Amino acid sequence: MRNRRIQIILSCLIGLMVGILYLRKITSVRREIEGLQDAVKIVAARTSLRMGDQLLRDHLRAVAIPRPYLPRRAVYLEDMEKIISRSLIHPIPAGDPILWTDLPEGPRIRYPTEGIPSGFRAMALPADEVNTLSHLLIPGDRVDMVWTHFATDSDVASSEILVEDTPILAVGRRLSAETSENPEDSFPASITLLLKPADSLRILSALQGGGITLLARGEGHRPEARTDQDSPTGKISGHQGNLP
Repeated sequence: MRNRRIQIILSCLIGLMVGILYLRKITSVRREIEGLQDAVKIVAARTSLRMGDQLLRDHLRAVAIPRPYLPRRAVYLEDMEKIISRSLIHPIPAGDPILWTDLPEGPRIRYPTEGIPSGFRAMALPADEVNTLSHLLIPGDRVDMVWTHFATDSDVASSEILVEDTPILAVGRRLSAETSENPEDSFPASITLLLKPADSLRILSALQGGGITLLARGEGHRPEARTDQDSPTGKISGHQGNLP
């Protein structure tokens, strides 16, 4: 009788262990399926390629790679035309992905300053939630810049608009309006604006004797003025004046 009980207990334990292992396997397969559903198409070698070989369409094929396993320097399928006729600096086995680092030139480096239009300068202001609306603004938004200061021998503060309808080039390190997954971008250290050189000098002088506050603009609150060809992105530019 005792031996039978022991057999029953052992059978239950074995069954439990098998169930746990089966459940873990099912979970692993489910994760793999989910990863495949979020796959990215990249370019891979159809045949083995040697160093110095020139890439032709017949040498290449598209493969889908789950995003978690995507090589960092992989060439996306939509960029395949950019690598046709370029030579390899590394041998690539058949089936392996083509990487930008397999090419002598690699991808062209894009510099953040390429977003500065001709005739304009980028100027950064310290970011905070009150004065520069760091919790609200994203690259591409437009703002007015207000200078608040105390006049000589006066205890009364006055404010005036220094620049209107100024574009935001960057918020912290963000250069696009796309949502960032970097936690540091939630607390940017600076707001970078696009300004004419003369306006940037006025703002630098104003900072020595007062504070700058940014006022966010909505799409329906553009200044009613002529289209200024000197304005970045060809948007409407306004005038400066005192706050009512």
